[in-house]
Order: sequence, then structure tokens, then C-alpha cells
Amino acid sequence: MFSNRIPFTAMVLSVVAILPQAMSVHAADLTELVDGDATQVMSDCKFTEGPAWHPDGYLLFTDIPNNRIVRVLPDGTHNDWMTDSQGANGLMCDQQGKVYAAQGNTQQVACMRATDSGEQGELADVLATTFEGQPFNKPNDLALDADGGLYFTDPNYSPNDPPQPVEGVYYLSTEGKVTRVVDDLPRPNGVLVSADGKHLYVANINLRKIMRYDIVGPGSISSGEVIFTGDESLDGGGPDGMSLDEHGNIYATYKSVVVLTGDGDLIGRIEVPEKPANCAFGGPDNQTLYVTARTSLYSIPMKVAGIALRATGPGVTGAGDSETTATREVKAGPLTLNIPESWKQEQPSSRLRLAQFVIPAAEGDPEGTELVLSGPFGGSAQANVQRWINQFDADGRELKMTQGETEQGKYILVDLTGTYNKSVGPPQFGKSKAMPGSRMLAVMLMSKAGNFFFKLAGPEKTVTNAADGLRASFGADAEKESEYTLE
Repeated sequence: MFSNRIPFTAMVLSVVAILPQAMSVHAADLTELVDGDATQVMSDCKFTEGPAWHPDGYLLFTDIPNNRIVRVLPDGTHNDWMTDSQGANGLMCDQQGKVYAAQGNTQQVACMRATDSGEQGELADVLATTFEGQPFNKPNDLALDADGGLYFTDPNYSPNDPPQPVEGVYYLSTEGKVTRVVDDLPRPNGVLVSADGKHLYVANINLRKIMRYDIVGPGSISSGEVIFTGDESLDGGGPDGMSLDEHGNIYATYKSVVVLTGDGDLIGRIEVPEKPANCAFGGPDNQTLYVTARTSLYSIPMKVAGIALRATGPGVTGAGDSETTATREVKAGPLTLNIPESWKQEQPSSRLRLAQFVIPAAEGDPEGTELVLSGPFGGSAQANVQRWINQFDADGRELKMTQGETEQGKYILVDLTGTYNKSVGPPQFGKSKAMPGSRMLAVMLMSKAGNFFFKLAGPEKTVTNAADGLRASFGADAEKESEYTLE
């Protein structure tokens, strides 16, 4: 049993799959959130910071004194992703695979990307170096918003006179314009944007406080309010870095990881073997809380997921660009697919999946989705189509079914909108989560090698934007389709 103060158990690393469980938005205590103790993933670092999950399926974190960024796979294997990080501290990834870094040594915010192998990183773009003609103090942490902009903190940890007259929080727009949005906090550190884009959270490390601001528009915020002050005895200094789960709960690193509701109500404290500096959700199911703590990286299995990565941010191709029509060829079992370049391929999360791709969120949607290809399977077309239909609530459900033929085989396409009951955990447990405002495009492709299923389900606008890419991926043509009916 967990108490509201979670202990840790020293053990050999074992990254395990956690069964998602339904829970309310505001957890009563940590037993509804945490599913195990902190486990050491790796050590032998000097000072760890900036954990960030990459959409290609690995964690990045910074080892600041060693001037490096480390890449860690879910099985715990790791390598240096970048060996001259320019003193990178905070990191953040978007769904496109761009990595944003607060680089203290060069007093700048930069965008990086993985090389073709994915095992190494390289500088892609320097995004911000000055404000009003003067260098920044030492950019520390950053957070993306749904508009493609980026908030970052700029405290001064140098004994020398700082370049900037204040220790501020800044906003970098998609056009590259930098605006100072907070100028009255001593040592602003960690920073978050709520999933709905309505709130900006800033860690006031000198005073043990977490500030919350209403976001009026991109780079425009209201006056702030203190929503939590750490206990001097229990929490010590902080908070440093912070993270959010899918329900808006805040995880802030003080002496332990302090867990709060989005309004600042205390849920509990998670103990970590070393004093934590930062934390981030990740893992194949986004249900592992990674904690950087002094010389080590720790993982904590969770019952909840973290918020989804933002679709994109500034730099390289920029935000708001229309989706490219460029595709790449992908072999998936006996099938050949042509996948849009903007869809990031992931390692299949189960042996039944041949391929899976992350699709960025459409503007205004809270999260993106994924295209999954699985098979080959048996069963009649009628039975499989009915199974997809049953995944939506009958009340308000809209259904359209078509059929067609490609060079790879005949297919049936099921188009559903309404409330999608998304399966969570192993199918044998029968757990699901109601997702209103969803759309599903499900395809049964009947090839010579067997029946293969394509499934694209998520926020309606995001799925709508990806519909043409789905059809094109296996050679379908909507204009040549005819109506399909259940017998």
C-alpha cells in the first residue's frame, strides 16, 4: 500500500509495462497515481537535469557539468546523444522530433534534431540569443504551447552582474519574436503550459513557490498568483523542474517530488533516493515518470500518463506550415507503405503490430494520435467491421462505410465519429476510456498474405487532417470507392 509519502526501493532497473487505470481528474491520494517505487536507471553523472521524452521512443536528459545530453532507451541502455551541449539544461521535444534546449554556456535557446541513425543529435537552429540588444542571463527551462511558441525562463546563477536587468520569463513566437512576459520573480526556474493552454506555471525556486498565470493569448499572460508554497522542513528549497500528467496534476521537484492538483492542492510527496532536480513523463505508454536527481536518473511506474507532446514549435521548418506532401517508403511485413514525412515512425509497442506512426495534433486539438498497422488476422469482414462500430457509443454515432481496391488488395474502410471508447491496458481486462469528439478511420486490407488492419483514432480534426495520408499510405483512392454495407 502507498501512503501519501512514497518510499523507494533500491533494485536493478526493470522498465515494465503499467496497466492504465481509470481515475478522476483530482486524485485523492498518490495510490491513484503512482504504481511503484523509484528505480535507478543510470548513475555516474555529475548533475542531471532536463528530462524529455522523444517521439522516436527514447528519453533525453542533460548532464550539465559533463556538457552532454544522454539518450536512454526503455530497456535502460544509453549513450551520449550530444557530447558538446553548450551547457544545455532544460530540454523539450515536439511531435516532429525537434529538441529544444536552454543552453546556459552560450546564453541561448536552440533547436536540435537527431541524425539519421537517431543515436546522435545535432544543432538545427539557434532560436534566441538576446533581448533588447543584450544577451540572456542563462536560459534554464522551457515549455511549448499549442500555437507553436515557446516559453523559457532566464534566471541568473552567476555571481557577476547579469546581462539582463531582471530574471525573466520569455516567450518566443513562431516568427522568432521574443517577448518578456514575467519580470518580477527572483530566480524563475521550471516552466509549464497546461494541456488546454489556459495556464502558465512558473517555479519560483528562491521562495519555494509555484506561480500560475492565465494565458490570454500567445505570449500574453495575466498577473500571477501563488498556488503552492513548499514546507520549509519537508520540502527544503525548490521547486526546480516540473511536469504535468494527463489530468493536469503538477509534479514539482523539491526535496522530494511534490504532487499537486492544477489548483495547487497537495496530493502527496514521492520520495526519490537523491534530491530531484527535474522530472518528465515518458516510456512507450507515457506512463513512466523519469526523475533526474543529482548523479542519477530514476524511473517511477505510474497509473496515469503525462500530457501529450505539442505538435511542433519554432525553428527548422517553423510552426503552422502546411503538411508536406513528401512521403517515404516503409516496409511493414508483406506490405509497402508510403508514409508522410511528418509522421514519425515508432518501434511497435506489441508483437501484433507491424508498424505505428505518431501523427501531430491539428491546430486546436489537445493531442495528436497514431496510425497503427497490425496483422495478419483471421475472421470475417462483417465481424471485424462490427467490432470497430461497437467501439463508439451508439448515441450520437455517425457511420460511413466504403470499399475499394488497390494493387495490394481489396479493402473496407469504416469512418466513425462520436464518443470513442478507447481501450486501455490489455484487451482481456476490458477497460476503456470515453473520448468524446473523436473520429476513427479503420481499414481492413485483404491481401494475398492475409487480412491487415489500419487504425487511426483520435481527436476529430487531427484524424480528418490525416485522412488523405492514410488512404495514400496503402494506395487507396477515395473517388473510386463504393458504399459498403453489413449483411
